[in-house]
Amino acid sequence: MPFSHGPYPFTVAGINSANEIGSVYGLAKPSLTTLGRYTILYVGKTGNLRKRLQEHFNNPPASGITHFFAEVHGTEAARTQREYALIQEFKPVGNTLLK
Repeated sequence: MPFSHGPYPFTVAGINSANEIGSVYGLAKPSLTTLGRYTILYVGKTGNLRKRLQEHFNNPPASGITHFFAEVHGTEAARTQREYALIQEFKPVGNTLLK
């Protein structure tokens, strides 16, 4: 199942609008084949969404990121489980490059 919230612009203003909360997030770019769809380039989890997005903005894990998606999850266990499921679903290039 895709992300429940987004897309949001991966810009300074878009990142600054993100909450400082535990989340699972996806970094994306528009799909080249389907209008209105996105290709997920990286999936991650964090205890502070805004801070982590700022880090990725300064040092992107993949090239071409234009948007982000996010979901709030209250526990580390829930974030880990959801991150794993999303990586399996989307197989993002940014996650496979890190292995």
